[in-house]
Amino acid sequence: MNKINQKKSESIEKINSEILKQSHIAIDTEFMRERTYFAKLCLVQIATPSSIFCIDAISNDNLKEFWNCISNSSCIFHSARQDLEVIFQNSNLLPNKIFDTQIAAGLVGFEPQISYANLVEKLCGKVLKKSQTRANWEKRPLSKEMISYAREDVEFLLEMHTILLEKLKKMNRISWAEEDSKSLNNCNLYKFDPNEAINRIKSAKYLSGRTKKAVHLLLKWREKKAIEKNLPRQWILRDKTLVKIATTSIGLNSDFSDIKEISERFIKKNRNEVIEILEKSRISAEDYPPENKMNEKQKKIMTEMQKFIVKISKSLNIAPEIIATKKEIKLYLMEKNKSKLIKGWRKNLTEEKFLELTG
Repeated sequence: MNKINQKKSESIEKINSEILKQSHIAIDTEFMRERTYFAKLCLVQIATPSSIFCIDAISNDNLKEFWNCISNSSCIFHSARQDLEVIFQNSNLLPNKIFDTQIAAGLVGFEPQISYANLVEKLCGKVLKKSQTRANWEKRPLSKEMISYAREDVEFLLEMHTILLEKLKKMNRISWAEEDSKSLNNCNLYKFDPNEAINRIKSAKYLSGRTKKAVHLLLKWREKKAIEKNLPRQWILRDKTLVKIATTSIGLNSDFSDIKEISERFIKKNRNEVIEILEKSRISAEDYPPENKMNEKQKKIMTEMQKFIVKISKSLNIAPEIIATKKEIKLYLMEKNKSKLIKGWRKNLTEEKFLELTG
C-alpha cells in the first residue's frame, strides 16, 4: 500500500498510528539546499513491512505529532547524517535509535560509503534507475517518476537491515554497527556553533595572531549573516575572498580597492561591519596560535600506526579507513581526548599497539 503526498491531518494520524505499531521503520528524506543555508525539507518517506508512505512536508505545515512518533521510533537509514540534520532542523528532535545500512555495509566488507543503489543491487539483486538525483523536490505536483524514485529510496531498507544484521551477527560485529550509528544520532552534531566556523577553512589552522583572529571573527560574522538571510555561506562571502580580507592591511579609510574579488554591492552593505571586525582583530590576538604541527617522531609513529591499521583491516576484511583515517590517527596523536580511537570497538582493536608505539 502506498500513501503519496498526504495533506489531511487524519491521514497523518493514520501514518503515526502505523509507525507506533512497528519495532522499527525505514526512513529517508528529500530536501533542497542549493540556494539556502538551511535545507528545505520537501518529502519524508517511511517504509513498514506492509506499507510505504510519502509525506509532503511542504503541504503539511504541522507535523509535530509525526516528529514525536519518529523520536520514539527505531529508524533504519542509509547514510543517515544529512537526513538526521534536516530532521533535527525541522523538529528539534532525533529518532530514539538509528541503524545506518551504509555503516553496517562497511563493517561486513563492502566498500566505504557505498551508495544505496549499489548496496540494493548487491544485497537484494535489484537495479535502481536513480534518475531523479538532481530533481527539484520543491516542485508541485511531483511527477510519477519522482514519486517512484522516492518510494525506492526506502523500499529495500528493511530487507537490507535484516540481511546486514545476519552478516554482522555471524562476524560478532552488531555492537560495532550500533556504536557507529549511535554516534550520528547526537543533536550536538546538528546545532550551530559559530566558534566552529573556522574549521571550515583548512588553511586557517596554520595562521596565527591577528590574521587568524580576523579569519575567525569574519567567519563567525559570515555564519550569522548566512543564518539571518538563510543563504549559502559562499553567497555571503567566498572563503578565498574572506581570507584575503583578513590578510590585507585594511584600515578605517580603506576602500577595499586592493581586493578585486569584492563586489561594490558587498562593500556598500557591509563595509563598516567588516572594518570593525578587522579593528577588533588587532586587539589582543595572542589567543590565536597556529595549529601545532607534527614533529618527526610523531610522523614516524603515525606511519607505523597506519601500517598496523592496514594489517588488522586485512585480517578483518574491511577497508582501513573504516577503522581509522589518516586524519583520525593524527587527531589521536595531537589531541587524543577528541579521537574516536580511545573508545568502543576501535579502542579494543588498537589500544595495545598504539600504547606500545607512543610509549
